[in-house]
Amino acid sequence: MSKPKIAQIVLVVLCLAFFHSIAAAQTGKIHISAPSKSLSWFPVHLAREKGFYAAEGLDVDYVIMKPQVAMQALIAGDVAYTTALGSTVRAAFRNVPLRVVMTIADKPLFALMARQGIASVEDLKGKLLGISSFGASTDTYARALLRRYQLTPNQDVKIIALGGGTSRVAAMETGAVDAALIEAPYNVMLERKGFRKILFVGDLIPSPLAGFGARLDRIQKQPQEIRRIVRATLRGIHFAKNNRQESVRSIMKWVALDQALAEGSYDMAVSGWSSTGAASPQGVQLVMEEIRAELKLTVEPDPARAFDFAFVQK
Repeated sequence: MSKPKIAQIVLVVLCLAFFHSIAAAQTGKIHISAPSKSLSWFPVHLAREKGFYAAEGLDVDYVIMKPQVAMQALIAGDVAYTTALGSTVRAAFRNVPLRVVMTIADKPLFALMARQGIASVEDLKGKLLGISSFGASTDTYARALLRRYQLTPNQDVKIIALGGGTSRVAAMETGAVDAALIEAPYNVMLERKGFRKILFVGDLIPSPLAGFGARLDRIQKQPQEIRRIVRATLRGIHFAKNNRQESVRSIMKWVALDQALAEGSYDMAVSGWSSTGAASPQGVQLVMEEIRAELKLTVEPDPARAFDFAFVQK
């Protein structure tokens, strides 16, 4: 066999191997961790259901994990992304090589729910307030909310970590806590049971809640994958915002709700989903203020240590 012929065969084999590696990379399962089935990241579920990720050549699935476990899984590479924005930001400021590359919900979709007899945040003094877990977004916003009303967390108001939404509902029903910071649809469930909604946290503290956190090495090595993830998720957000009826049906199936609960949950969540994928400057500033207070920093922290919105700005 002539040398030119051998060279052509080698070239073909190398090309086939190259394209095979690209195909394998494109069709590999991409796991996303989430703390619970929350409407804050419901557009991700909808984008998967509608085939928007598949249209980008991505095989996406999500795994429900506690925030602390989700961080460990992300750092270890067991999952590619996490929706736990607050935990990602805090880890980044503790020098863990992570960044938030996209915002899904640009304001917290939590309601402060309380038993009868409590009509305001000030009435929580001397009471017990339930959250999901320490270090999670409910913890961050509970502390920020109390401070805004001149109440000192764990001094004026005791904060109790209870777990997921169903656990907080149960704690409210049994009287284990006097109030809870809780997301849809659980706030609607509590209202049905006679509990009072004191306020919607997003109206008071418009800072980002859910997004995609990723490792720095993935950002550097797989930027095209992140761009495709962002495009598909933005399609999911746009579809959710503009197709109420179909979104409500999807919510009913996803979290096993009746129509009234699903509609109430959708109406609470829809205004919080980000249209651009980037947090507002005001929202980022609020996050930085919380980080500065939480970590007792003497100077304003640099948002670039936690956020990289280059992929949503292109």
